[in-house]
Amino acid sequence: MMTNKQISNILDKIGKLLELKGENTFKTRAYALASRKIDTLSEPAETLVQEKRLSDVPGLGSSMVRHITEMVENGHSPYHEELMVAVPAGLQEMLSISGLGSKKVRLIYEQLQIDTVGELEYACRENRLVKLAGFGLKTQERVLKGIDLLKRSRGLHLLNRAVAEAERLVEVFQRHPDVWRVAIAGEVRRGMEVVRDIDLIVSNPDAERILPVLTRYGQVHETEQDELIVTGEAGIPVRLHFVSEETFAITLYHWTGSESHREKIARHADSLGITVTDRHVIRDRMVLPCPDETVLYDVLGLQYIPPELREGGDEVERAASQNLPVLPVREDLLGVIHNHTTYSDGTHTVQEMADAARERGYQYIAICDHSKTAAYAHGLSIERVQEQQEEIDTLNTRYDNFRILKGIESDILPDGNLDYPDDILASFDLVVASVHSVFNMSETDMTNRIIRAIQNPYTTILGHPTGRLLLARDGYPVDMHRIIDEAAAQGVAIEVNANPHRLDMDWRHIAYALDRGVSISIGPDAHQITELDYVDIGLAMVKKGGGTASQLVNTMTAEELIELKDRRR
Repeated sequence: MMTNKQISNILDKIGKLLELKGENTFKTRAYALASRKIDTLSEPAETLVQEKRLSDVPGLGSSMVRHITEMVENGHSPYHEELMVAVPAGLQEMLSISGLGSKKVRLIYEQLQIDTVGELEYACRENRLVKLAGFGLKTQERVLKGIDLLKRSRGLHLLNRAVAEAERLVEVFQRHPDVWRVAIAGEVRRGMEVVRDIDLIVSNPDAERILPVLTRYGQVHETEQDELIVTGEAGIPVRLHFVSEETFAITLYHWTGSESHREKIARHADSLGITVTDRHVIRDRMVLPCPDETVLYDVLGLQYIPPELREGGDEVERAASQNLPVLPVREDLLGVIHNHTTYSDGTHTVQEMADAARERGYQYIAICDHSKTAAYAHGLSIERVQEQQEEIDTLNTRYDNFRILKGIESDILPDGNLDYPDDILASFDLVVASVHSVFNMSETDMTNRIIRAIQNPYTTILGHPTGRLLLARDGYPVDMHRIIDEAAAQGVAIEVNANPHRLDMDWRHIAYALDRGVSISIGPDAHQITELDYVDIGLAMVKKGGGTASQLVNTMTAEELIELKDRRR
């Protein structure tokens, strides 16, 4: 039996799906009207069907009566199921976003070629919805809020949001008089691109004393002894491990590394006659004191393994031979590369972005607005390129010990060419070459397309090489080893795009790139001032890939970066 509500919902969905397909308004309105009629009936539609009285309902035509009768008799609507297959699933999911009806979703699809929620969120953060007819800044903000609400139910969360939430709780605990120490563990501490939850280690002998804090934060769920799970407004589960001060460091170790890492550590420890549990390090039946993690690794005869490397690769073997890389820190970076301004789709001006970079301690900023092919992002015509470069020249006369570099994010066209003539490309201090369209190529064709762009003598950096959007779309098919090999041969750097929606190149490819001698460029792809801080997320990816400061383009001076461009030409 189908209830009136169920029938009404299906009719409403059919109307919206038809609108997404661009069907005529009379047909879409008929389904919307029928949905309201069925929803407000004073008796079950099933009764009306059985008594052949459904046609007596005002506003229901003969075809609609047949359709509703079919639903009641069969328990489903084949027409609705056909439409579900015909309309991209991403567009259907976008209908779940508060503030977006089918007309607006269709407009977004037609005007911006966006068909997933993740792409829509990214477009909002690049201010692409603001200028669409019927939208504006407030609508864009509502869409972002709606997307955030929708994504909470997915169970996976972007790293930057998890970091922000974890740091928020750490700050709360640090102010609590009964907490001695608190630390972030788990996937967040390892810097995984997406996480399921947050692990916090809390040194507190009595969890009951901080329950009032947790209940103010969110909903608390009891699990096993000495653990609680609390979920706040961000929708990210936080697992709290309450431990004594004596076991704090070992518990932090245990809940930081991946299972594979812990297994390798356990095998290594066993070879030394040492047992490592989730709370203790035991040798000769004696518990060894470990006030911090460095003591644990020292007891095991290992070089300290940074959290980002604890994934169960070869880090234990390298630590045993004291051969782990010295990972870079934020202070190693001299410049922030790949940033957008109001010239294309950014929120702030060239000067505002430059001043913000300078305040953060950088020696230079590379402005890389979109090129002319990216019309959706107000890409720069040749005339506007020249206008921006003149402004940068003027601004540079006002700075001491700081410089704005003239860059561009040039679209890689389907044939592999860049979208400016050589004389314009030659006018930039650096060129970030990126794919932004025509993703549906074969792996061979896409790889050849990118390789041709790498071979262009004006390409300095290959931007976000797979085009992925985390939790939204997979990268286009591409042979990363071939691309990395060609970048090595041509002296082209590869970007780790630090926008938390991208984090592309994937950190799993970084070791191969570094082994081939390819330099890595951390690019925040910042579209507003606060996004300059995405560099920290990109730095975490470089650490996971085992990169060092000397292998980063960002540790070059501005002059050295320009020389890199000149050597290629």
